[in-house]
Amino acid sequence: MRDDHEDYFLDGEPDESPATVPTPNQRPDRSGDNRVIDFDTPAPSAPKRRHRGRKVLAWIVFICLIVLGAWFYIRYFNPYVTEAHASGYITNVEKRGIIFKTFEAEMISERALADTTRVYTRDFTFSVRSDSLARILQPLQGTGRKVTVVYERYYGMLPWRGGSPCVVTGVISD
Repeated sequence: MRDDHEDYFLDGEPDESPATVPTPNQRPDRSGDNRVIDFDTPAPSAPKRRHRGRKVLAWIVFICLIVLGAWFYIRYFNPYVTEAHASGYITNVEKRGIIFKTFEAEMISERALADTTRVYTRDFTFSVRSDSLARILQPLQGTGRKVTVVYERYYGMLPWRGGSPCVVTGVISD
């Protein structure tokens, strides 16, 4: 829209202001002092900080969940001792538990019986992973026959795996 009409408020004095008013979107013309206004590009806007904070919070929560999941996996599902062997004499095999019934067993270690200088300290207590292994161990309890068990040791206990961090995976009858 062009304004060719005479202004009544200026009392007929000519306008001494420049033809264009500088705006943030002006680009200087390299050929001289003339400035060209580019109306095709939008004006730069300030970044929305509200969404940026949510993204940062979402990433922090995501990383915390990954670290917590890795810790839980290492603590409860990844054994830190695998294929360990213990020899001795089975003294007790019983099924324990209120909700999760698991077989728990005790064994007098052959090393503890052979050592005459130290006082006998403890039995080797372990959980039995499967019912078939428990059925193999039950007839051997109290017989005085030497047994070697293969076990895994975990950092933590899970109720369906048993009440001991040591879980027997195999039995070798000597």
